[in-house]
Amino acid sequence: MLHLRQAARRFGRRPVFTGLDLHVAAGERVFLGGPNGSGKTTLLRCLSGTLALSAGQATVAGHPVGSPAARRATGVCLAPEQGLYEKLTAHENIALVARMRMPRRAVRPGVAGIEQEFDITRYAGVPVARCSAGVRARVSIARALVADPDLLLLDEPTRSLDENARHLLWQAIDRRAELTCVIASHDADDRSRCQRHLVLEPVR
Repeated sequence: MLHLRQAARRFGRRPVFTGLDLHVAAGERVFLGGPNGSGKTTLLRCLSGTLALSAGQATVAGHPVGSPAARRATGVCLAPEQGLYEKLTAHENIALVARMRMPRRAVRPGVAGIEQEFDITRYAGVPVARCSAGVRARVSIARALVADPDLLLLDEPTRSLDENARHLLWQAIDRRAELTCVIASHDADDRSRCQRHLVLEPVR
């Protein structure tokens, strides 16, 4: 599902990660660990296609990262409490992505289903600017999952979630047996729920 070969990213002359090889099968969960500044978020941005690799190759479901096909196959939540349209409601934020990525007839039931799955229904009509950090995080994760992607990229997804919301997140992932996940986190429980662990270290 996800393949990296000799992947590297630099900012100017400063390397963030280099020579990275990774092969992840469908349904696998990869925990991405390492200290702050080790390149976890940068790697996720490269996998999402929002940032280009400086060297090497990466594919999602056989398609180069950043290509339209790879983007359609990837659900992204890199800033759970941010990245939402502040003036739109929780429902409108999720529906916006659903309309871009799902058949028209599937949008309404798909959005309603994901709102129930993450217990967002009561906040559906509330502008996200007025929602708590925990609700905003739930909306962001629901938005990433609404079109049932093949690959899910999460950056510190449980940071703002209470115990119940964390349970909802992992329940949702468990329901999707073929969903491949790459999760950057410092949380020990997140780590325990992943089959594979990749720890990045700052490049000196």
